[in-house]
Amino acid sequence: MNKKRIFFIAAVLVIACVFTSLFCACSPTSITAVISKDNIGVEIADTMYGLFLEDISFAGDGGLISELVNNGSFEYQSYPTAYWNIDCAEAKIETSDGLNPSNPSYLRLNCGGNATIENLGFVEFYDTLTQNYNQDKMTTADMGFHEGVEYDVSLYVRLNGFEGKINAKLNSPSNTQSETFDVSQVEVGEWTKVSAVLKSAATEDGSLVIEFEGSGSVDVDFVSLIPHDTHGYGSNEWKYVTLREDLYQALENLSPAFIRFPGGCLAEGDSFEHLFNWKNTIGKLEEREQYLNIWRDDENGLYYNNTFALGYHEYFQLCEDLDAKPLPILNVGMICQFEMKYNANYKLYSSGKMTEAQWEAYLDSVALRPGTTEFNEYLKDITDLIEYANSTDPNNEWVKKRIENGHPEPFNIEYLGLGNENWGELYWRNFDVLYNAVKAYCEENGYDITIISSASYQFSGEYIDNSWEIINEKYTDTLVDEHYYTSQNKLFKYNDRYDNYERTGATVFVGEYAASAWGIGKYWTQNNMWSAIEEASYMTALERNGDLVKMASYAPAFAKINAQRWKINMIWFDSQSIVLTPNYFNQMLFANNTGNKYIETGISGKGVYSSTSIDEEEQVIYVKIVNANKKSIDVSLDFNGFGPLNASNMQYMSGVRAACNELGVTTVAPYQQDCNVSGSNVNVTINGESINIIRVYYGDNDGSNAYNLPELPENMQREVTEYTKFFVVPELAIVYGSCALAVLIAIGVGVIVWVVKKRKKKGERV
Repeated sequence: MNKKRIFFIAAVLVIACVFTSLFCACSPTSITAVISKDNIGVEIADTMYGLFLEDISFAGDGGLISELVNNGSFEYQSYPTAYWNIDCAEAKIETSDGLNPSNPSYLRLNCGGNATIENLGFVEFYDTLTQNYNQDKMTTADMGFHEGVEYDVSLYVRLNGFEGKINAKLNSPSNTQSETFDVSQVEVGEWTKVSAVLKSAATEDGSLVIEFEGSGSVDVDFVSLIPHDTHGYGSNEWKYVTLREDLYQALENLSPAFIRFPGGCLAEGDSFEHLFNWKNTIGKLEEREQYLNIWRDDENGLYYNNTFALGYHEYFQLCEDLDAKPLPILNVGMICQFEMKYNANYKLYSSGKMTEAQWEAYLDSVALRPGTTEFNEYLKDITDLIEYANSTDPNNEWVKKRIENGHPEPFNIEYLGLGNENWGELYWRNFDVLYNAVKAYCEENGYDITIISSASYQFSGEYIDNSWEIINEKYTDTLVDEHYYTSQNKLFKYNDRYDNYERTGATVFVGEYAASAWGIGKYWTQNNMWSAIEEASYMTALERNGDLVKMASYAPAFAKINAQRWKINMIWFDSQSIVLTPNYFNQMLFANNTGNKYIETGISGKGVYSSTSIDEEEQVIYVKIVNANKKSIDVSLDFNGFGPLNASNMQYMSGVRAACNELGVTTVAPYQQDCNVSGSNVNVTINGESINIIRVYYGDNDGSNAYNLPELPENMQREVTEYTKFFVVPELAIVYGSCALAVLIAIGVGVIVWVVKKRKKKGERV
């Protein structure tokens, strides 16, 4: 084989690979479709798009909750002084004769002059875009102060012979002024709450410092620092807690139809001791029992407590403020199946390596058994929650507590989830008893509540198949909670997933879902344009199957930057700023631009996904077109049967696949433009790699009251810049890698042939 032939073959291989990549990338350049009134079809539920909130990645404590003090009650079990710096000759944690039985731990200081305690707030833990622990960040104060804003600082003290002054200050470069607490009325030996108001001189990060100038013993508990510029501050409804304003505003702009809460794995816990109990999450904050968050990492110093400041009452109040339906998720009296290693133990039992007695003992160690006192008490907890939320009886114990907490009127829950990502015999054993008991209780008391069942954590496989078989046999009146986090373009590949589901059984609630783009980005940069496009393509299928799919919520909602416990999240934030991801904007566009009936249009093509819906009462049509191709597409739509068209515009976003938003850099944001209207025809060009919603107004609707895009958060209100970082599209990386490998092989073969021929000429043995 001569050299010319070798290089010819190499060239052919390269050309073939390039041709293949170009062929794979081919896409339509135009779309023409008729949108006919005759093709109006299935209803789309007004509950389609909602939210999922779980206190993971400091989404609640340290995030949505405005409290800036971390571990203010010294209740962290393995390290009670976590996030505190204490400068005192003698200081220790005590638990006897504490503030109350639910909050027993406190700090005792024996002062001999001056002593200080400093709280760092909710710190960061990792190097940027990693989960590599950074000790400097873990010991750096991270309370976000705002210029000109006042802060309520308070603590409970018990003076045991202490004489002197107690001061507080915001500790940051520009904040030096301290305020003195009035302790003149504090009786010796009695717990007393003292408070003051601090004002920040600048927008910067810092800590809270409490100074003790004097001598003697003093006990300290439940230290708090609350900004005034928060949602709910000063209102009767938000009696115990307020919310960080920019994070609340981000939720409001999503217009959620429902909110799923509190988990996630948090709804279960990792032990019987930590089995989530809603009753521990209401009432005065200092009386709420705290315990370890399931997402902690004590071994590496990521201490994470559930203070339950985002408790059930706050959750219901948040739903009311957002005009969203509450969708509480309760466990079925069993701890998280991942934590209990259910599959491994079931495998031992089913293979004969665990006896019947051992199996039953294992079950009793991880789940309450129906018929026992403990199980019946747990069932009572569930019905008590229904009373707290829905009852109007002024003599009811839980109505009295709701009124005491600031809400005389019922919250009126319509949904109740029993289980989170559960599967197998143990789950169905407990679910069956609770399902029947709760249904009977609701029927007896006139409550119309839909129960939500769990279909495991699988996109496909044995557990979800078995779950659906059981549900469609016994529990067809439930909503089935499906969860899946996908990669490798799975949501593109299975766009027809729900097209093939039975229509005679239960309906679907996609309670947790998100796509990640393989090979593009890491942590918040993985929340990029491509994953948003993939999710949008799938959401068009949810609308197409509106007769089956009734609800869907992206997950998780929040994560603190460099403190994340999950890789991909819709909203990222740090102490001062917020990052709205392309995935967030996609959810916002869909939730605010969906009709209540689906229209079949036939819009299709390689890399094109579409859904059209109509609101006949408002006289508006929404045509969603997701273009996963790099090339732009000319769109021509003819509207048949709707009379004259008054106006049309399009809300959209686009960008290269890896485009993402980061702190200080916004590369993806939604825009609005007018579309060309001519008679019954609408024309517009959509960008490559884009999500587009064409809104068409007819009849009496001239579009003047249409949904408008909200302003970006202040820290994102910079000029949207083009994403310029280098990246390789995942599927093309394979093609390019194959080209490079082909060239290397060809060169290698050529070198070998050349060496062999040279040796033959010299007469060497080969």
